[in-house]
Amino acid sequence: MKGFSLIELLVSMAIGLVVSLAAASAYLGTRATASAQEELSRTNEYGKLALDMIGRELLMAGHYPASSPNDVNITTVKGVFDPAVKTGAAYAQGLFGCSGAVFQPASGTCGTADASKPDSVVINYFSSPELGTNFFNGFDCLRQDTRNDPVNTAREASGLPLLISNRFGIATTSIVQPTGNSISTGSVACNGNGQSSETNIYQPVFEGIEDMVIRYGVHDGVSSLTPLRFYTATEMNALGAAGGLTGWQRVASVRVCLLSRTLQNTRLRDTGTARTYRNCRGEDVAYNASEGSIFKTFERTFAIRNNITGSY
Repeated sequence: MKGFSLIELLVSMAIGLVVSLAAASAYLGTRATASAQEELSRTNEYGKLALDMIGRELLMAGHYPASSPNDVNITTVKGVFDPAVKTGAAYAQGLFGCSGAVFQPASGTCGTADASKPDSVVINYFSSPELGTNFFNGFDCLRQDTRNDPVNTAREASGLPLLISNRFGIATTSIVQPTGNSISTGSVACNGNGQSSETNIYQPVFEGIEDMVIRYGVHDGVSSLTPLRFYTATEMNALGAAGGLTGWQRVASVRVCLLSRTLQNTRLRDTGTARTYRNCRGEDVAYNASEGSIFKTFERTFAIRNNITGSY
């Protein structure tokens, strides 16, 4: 019987080590790719779901349910938004917004404006109370019962529709990763009126959203309901009345842009090439050399029923 020589054994061990290293490298690369794809999928899902959530609320802006009277001789009833239900300019119509600031529900005003900061929006509408408690649909964006709002106490007793006021902004959130590391990121957050007193606390809903830019399409109030131009919230407050309607009452569509960011390193960094991404303000922003996240914008325009006062 003849065994291996020392040289043959060393060569075989070297070959085995090379094969093992190659297999490990392939495994780690595949795992990193799968992790990056999963992170991108999560970012895409959250961006779209956040737009869907805000869009559903925007479609309700200014809604006031038309009650059907018992008198059969009355064939049409107007569903008109009630601007006197809550004190403050933010509640006088279906929409109100803040440019570069978070709306402060406790004071009913916008925070200190910063052009580089995210916008926020206030969406007001009324729920239909006729289905009673078993089928109650008067919940805010956090699933809080809007009957907790003191302004709705008298309305409920009178059988009137209840005010629902949802406010959306971007809040800073700390996310703890499975590795134990903590990541600070922005999140789409909501504050609703389903509580006994207003607070300025926004509850994060979708994480990984760094910026939100909102523009309001306004019609002329006279000849057409087609938006003629999109304005910032600051510009909206400066608009004069037309056709008996304020600027906010003439908003017919809302354009929302969200800037999302992956929470983990998913971008291949090439030191020889400058990489950029387009933000929600139309600017090309260069990636930081050490930044491993991917930024992506999600934008959608919603046609809304704001200030509908016609007969049904």
